Amino acid sequence: MRLRDGTLGQQALFAALVAVSLLGVAIAVVDKFDRLGTANVGWLLDGPYASPTNEDASEAGLRGGGLVLSINGLPLPPHLRTGHTTGPGARTELGSTNTLVFRSVHGGVRELVLPVRPWQWGDFAFTMGASDVIGVFFLAVGVVTFVLRPYELASWALLSLSTFVSATLLTVFVPTDSGGHAAYFLFCVGVVIYLPFHTALAFPVPHRWLLERRGVLWAIYIAGMAQGGANLIAWHRQYVGPFAYTRAVGSAVLLASISALIARSAGLALRASDPLVAQRARILLGGALLGIVPFAVVQFTRELIGVIEIDNRFLMWPLAFFVLALARITLRPALLNARIAVRRAVLYTAAVAVLSVVALFLVNMRPYLVAVLLFPLLYYWPRFDARLNRVLYPQRARFPELLRGVSDELATAPSVEAVLDALASAPARLCDATSAVAFLLPRATGGGEVRRRVGLPPDDRQHGLDSELLIQILCATRREIRREQLTVEPQFTHIREECRAGFDRLGADLLLPLVHAQRVIGGLAIGPRASGDPYEADELDALANVAQQAGQALMRVEATEQLRRRELEFADLKRFFPPQIIDQVMARGGAAELGNQRKLVTVLFADLRGFTAFSDSVEPEEVIATLGEYHAAVGARIAEAGGTLEHFAGDGLMVFFNDPVDQPDHIERAARLALAMRDDVTRLRGIWTRQGYMIHIGVGIHTGYATCGFIGYEGRRDYAVIGNVTNLAARLSDAAAPGEILISARSYGALERGFLAEPLGDLTFKGFHQPQPVFRLIGPTAGGRLSATAG
Repeated sequence: MRLRDGTLGQQALFAALVAVSLLGVAIAVVDKFDRLGTANVGWLLDGPYASPTNEDASEAGLRGGGLVLSINGLPLPPHLRTGHTTGPGARTELGSTNTLVFRSVHGGVRELVLPVRPWQWGDFAFTMGASDVIGVFFLAVGVVTFVLRPYELASWALLSLSTFVSATLLTVFVPTDSGGHAAYFLFCVGVVIYLPFHTALAFPVPHRWLLERRGVLWAIYIAGMAQGGANLIAWHRQYVGPFAYTRAVGSAVLLASISALIARSAGLALRASDPLVAQRARILLGGALLGIVPFAVVQFTRELIGVIEIDNRFLMWPLAFFVLALARITLRPALLNARIAVRRAVLYTAAVAVLSVVALFLVNMRPYLVAVLLFPLLYYWPRFDARLNRVLYPQRARFPELLRGVSDELATAPSVEAVLDALASAPARLCDATSAVAFLLPRATGGGEVRRRVGLPPDDRQHGLDSELLIQILCATRREIRREQLTVEPQFTHIREECRAGFDRLGADLLLPLVHAQRVIGGLAIGPRASGDPYEADELDALANVAQQAGQALMRVEATEQLRRRELEFADLKRFFPPQIIDQVMARGGAAELGNQRKLVTVLFADLRGFTAFSDSVEPEEVIATLGEYHAAVGARIAEAGGTLEHFAGDGLMVFFNDPVDQPDHIERAARLALAMRDDVTRLRGIWTRQGYMIHIGVGIHTGYATCGFIGYEGRRDYAVIGNVTNLAARLSDAAAPGEILISARSYGALERGFLAEPLGDLTFKGFHQPQPVFRLIGPTAGGRLSATAG
């Protein structure tokens, strides 16, 4: 998810949190410019505790600060306004002096005479350098982490903590004499006291309360804002009345919230069964112990017991350990292979140091030699960089070559299995992965799933991937899934063990989707690296690109196979159907859509009269030539009529209409075809008679219901109609005299007006118990349908 993908409310909350810290930056910058050149008495008071504000006061004996007893002979009041001030009785005229009596952190009561001089930029660095640097560091870490991992529970917690802590640190040394600065600072302090509770719920792994009891977060932030309001009221009232102990209460709450964070981290570090959770808990525990525990302990003992007087600036630098620990466990997927980056930085530093020494040596000898050094440096430095890459990243240096090799294999793979083989071998070649599984889901293959495994034992196929919960999540999100996400991301809380079992079955640490047309068709499950290092961002991008290329290759293979199947199918259909019928069949989905079905069809049978005697009296070559002439003539007529040729049988043929596509005029088509065939044979008889061949055609037509569909076996199929309609059409053809077209009463009764026929009465046919009324089709007529009486 990217930062701009958040909802309007999420983006507004992000902007508000960043604005809180940026306001602190603005207050700190304005304060420095306002105070530049004004009186600097040498110290600042936070309650009764003084901290030096310049190097002079520190060297004079105020180093580390102390508990102030009196200023210019005036004792401090029992309740001093919180915030930073010079205290009552302090002289602020430039050139004057102040006498400060205090109990030093080093022991004993001391008296100092400090001159008043103008504020300088060095004084700001001395006084506020630690708080400003750590404050900006907190802000940068919080914002960068959130941008890299936006809108996650841990990112929200870190951003909230970072912005409020940053705002507090940036304004901690800004005088609170003005109400605006005081309100801002005291409000941020109040919220910061409670923020460790939120951090404890979000780290090292999100607590279930963050999902199930969102009211807990409301309670934390409402309490923090109430604490900020109490701080402000106490400041206005000089700590008199019920608000006198506001700072003490705040310190106690801070200690309690930090204790909760440490307790949860320690518990998970010791008892977590997941090694990743334990590792994250140990990192956070170390950061808390090094970073915030010293500050919290000092603050608590100072406010409640008053036995430690120490300058808070000494406690700010360790806070960086804490925020670094939070960033480390939040950004673990983004901060990969840091050790290699460190090695590279060390080697670069060493190379630059050597070059610097050489340059200094040459400058002492001849200055112009430094310029001469630049020429070989410009030549050899790129080679040095390339060699360093080959040493530190042996495979990354060959990435272009390896990627081209994988891409070529995917582009030339002739089958789905070959594509998956190339895809499964890619992680080992690119990233030293110990194993990989490339698979296609049944929904993509239209049958069973297809898997290819590298570096793993043979798959027993006992678990179907299509029903695997992990794969279902992959299909829903269409995004990569890492094993470590199961531990740290709350959406896996209730399904963690089942998803982890899915990773175990695949032997994987990373799962990438194969996506086509916004649909997951398969995946690539990648095992751990042989070196044990995590996968780097560049490697993940390369693997994602390979997976995308594999998806395209699979579609290419599928399209090629589909085209080949359609070509074979077209060639198969061409044996039965005319081109216009084939086009309609292919548009409906091809032969796969031609299932067996019962339909009303019109069947035409035709054979040659006298052909048997002709074939017995001439050479076979003449028989073949004559049949060729006959078939060429009637074949063209069949195509023109849109009939389906079931078969040739020597001099006989069978054609039917109204299947596989609907033809409302199927009887008329059959009649016109029969007449056209008779005319063609009549034309051919003029040639055959001169050659001594006494051949003519007989045709039979009948309409009825039949079952239509493919018959045969793989490699030898026919498209046929099965039923009595074919039997009667065949009997009519057998009964037809030379040049005669016989049509059944059912066909003739449904024939449109425009054909001339004469009844032949009822004829008895073999295989039929009842005589069948028959008509002789004579030809078309310009008027209505006419019937001529025989004789």
